[in-house]
Amino acid sequence: MRTERERPSGEATPPIPLSERLAAMAAPCPVHPSLYQIEAAVIDWSREVGLDAVPGAGVHLLAGRAFARYGTATATLFARWLTWAFCLREKPPAFTGVFAVAGGGPPGPPLERAFADLWRVCAPAMSDGWRERFLAGLAAQHVALLDTGTPPVEDYPARGRAGFGPYLFDLVEPCTGVEVPAPIRESTQWRAVAEASGDVAAWCHDLVTGRGYVASASVSLGLSGEAAEQWVIDRVVARMEELWTAARAVPTVVERHGLGLAASREVIQVACAFLTIPRAYLEWLLESSRYRHLR
Repeated sequence: MRTERERPSGEATPPIPLSERLAAMAAPCPVHPSLYQIEAAVIDWSREVGLDAVPGAGVHLLAGRAFARYGTATATLFARWLTWAFCLREKPPAFTGVFAVAGGGPPGPPLERAFADLWRVCAPAMSDGWRERFLAGLAAQHVALLDTGTPPVEDYPARGRAGFGPYLFDLVEPCTGVEVPAPIRESTQWRAVAEASGDVAAWCHDLVTGRGYVASASVSLGLSGEAAEQWVIDRVVARMEELWTAARAVPTVVERHGLGLAASREVIQVACAFLTIPRAYLEWLLESSRYRHLR
């Protein structure tokens, strides 16, 4: 992607960047007050389990935004999961060992040891249904990462969601200590929120890498690189609106199941995290100068 300085005179004005198109980006995302404490804890943990490095600009920045209003332990746990997940994406063969550990096998290499540590903290407090859902999402990501083809645009959303990692959104529950009751989680409204949240995050990732949905739009629709980016930006903006529309229906669904005031508040907070994570993820991406063309 050329910068404005490199753009020849007379060339069309570049499209309005994603950060200006999204109403959700009108104000900065709140940041956890213990951000650097979270960073230190994640670095120490990564060394203890033997992971090579904390990826990117620091996952504490993402976790600190996604869980800005939660305790330090919650944000730290999510940051550890993110560290592990980002490292796992780079080593698809490691998925096999991770599944073995989830089935009760002894951990071996660092990625397995890291997973065993996180699984030991989170899985016992969750139901069999949650564990099955998490592992199904992990398996879906593994399949998507192994498939290097470019699907047509109409098939891409589900593929992109799987490749990004739907289990990352399932982690909101053990990190916050709240498991959403199955009747609510399986409702049309809740699924709409979870899927839209995953789509927005995945498509933002595709925009900064130029792959995924951008590549699919380029091949299927015959668009140039910049036109394909603009097409995906349009879809992100529309999908964010769909996410907010779906989220507005969740309180009614929760009320219908009569959970009580405290439990209802906790479940709605999980839904709010689904609204926050895509925005936090985009801000995290935009912090890097590599992605200035999307600002």
